[in-house]
Amino acid sequence: MIVGMTSLSFEIGASQRELLHKKDNLAAFLREEIVSGRLIPGEKIVEIRWAKSLGVSQTSVREALNILAAEGFVQKGSGRTAHVTKLTDEDVEHSYELRAVLEGYAARIVAEKCSNIAPLEQVLEDMRSAILCNNLRAFYERDLNFHILMAELTGNPMLVQAVKRIVIPLFAFVVIRVQGARAEDDQWARSLEQHGRILDALRTRDPIFAERLVSQSVNTFLMETRTVVRTAGR
Repeated sequence: MIVGMTSLSFEIGASQRELLHKKDNLAAFLREEIVSGRLIPGEKIVEIRWAKSLGVSQTSVREALNILAAEGFVQKGSGRTAHVTKLTDEDVEHSYELRAVLEGYAARIVAEKCSNIAPLEQVLEDMRSAILCNNLRAFYERDLNFHILMAELTGNPMLVQAVKRIVIPLFAFVVIRVQGARAEDDQWARSLEQHGRILDALRTRDPIFAERLVSQSVNTFLMETRTVVRTAGR
């Protein structure tokens, strides 16, 4: 069952329908349906039903879903049917295990070979701004960017793709689960501090220390993820 499909066509005006003909706008609309909880984790997204309800082509819906799949908000399985991203507790545990290995290795390479980590420093400042604005989604977007960027700084495209395959659906799932939940007052400050430690480790130019620190940090992030998801009512 598609949540909200019965009344959806009556809630969208003609001007909004026109905007939805652009795939990016349609992707933004469906993303909001997911993040707001109107589409729940694991729910099937039937292209033809959404196309009829929104007054757009099925191709447009498919292209929008491809955008959301790239962002991690939906997953496509056999038959290419799209579902809202859903991860089990075991999936989350396994994702973090792989993150510890891959991101630890990335930190090792960056500490050893990359002399300019200014882009990571800028992302950290952007995360700080998101906290000050109490913008949870922006914080997670910048957090995600931090980890992908660290992989990119290695200059190893295969490592970047491996990291993306893990962290993109993981971060999207967390955003889906915690959007609208009340976080602990110091929760985001703790995360910011931990990312600051990662930068400090990279600045030492000691690859072994950086690898160990980042692997330990990923385990800390796992504990924080458990906390925020539990707080969101899991």
